[in-house]
Amino acid sequence: MSNINKHGVNMNNKQIKDLYSIDVQDLSHEAAATISGGALDFSDKKDGKGARLNNLRGSFRSLGSRFNNRASWYEVTGKTDWIVYTGVNFTGRIRRLKAGTKGNLTGPFDNNIASAMPVPSPT
Repeated sequence: MSNINKHGVNMNNKQIKDLYSIDVQDLSHEAAATISGGALDFSDKKDGKGARLNNLRGSFRSLGSRFNNRASWYEVTGKTDWIVYTGVNFTGRIRRLKAGTKGNLTGPFDNNIASAMPVPSPT
C-alpha cells in the first residue's frame, strides 16, 4: 500500500519527490526539435517573415486550408530530412529538404507545398 503525506507519495518505502521541487527548464525550439528527432517549419513569406506553421512532426497529408500552397520559406531542425509534395496525400512534384537547412522555396515549390513527411530512418 502507498501512503500520501505532505511530502509526496511513499511507495514501498521509496520517497517520490514533490512535483513542485523538480527543476524544469524551458527548451528552445531548436533544442526540443533535436531531442525529438526534428521538425519542419514553414512561413508564408520569404526569409521566414510572415505567418508561421511551426513544429510539424509526423506525416501531413495536407497542410490544411490555412497553409496549403502558401509556404515560401522552410526550416528543418534536428537530424531528419523531410520530403515535401505539391499535391495533397503525398502526390505531385517532390523535393527533399535536408536536415539542418532553411531557405526560401523556389520554382514550382514556392507557394505550392500541400503535404509533407519526414524521411524514414534506415532500419
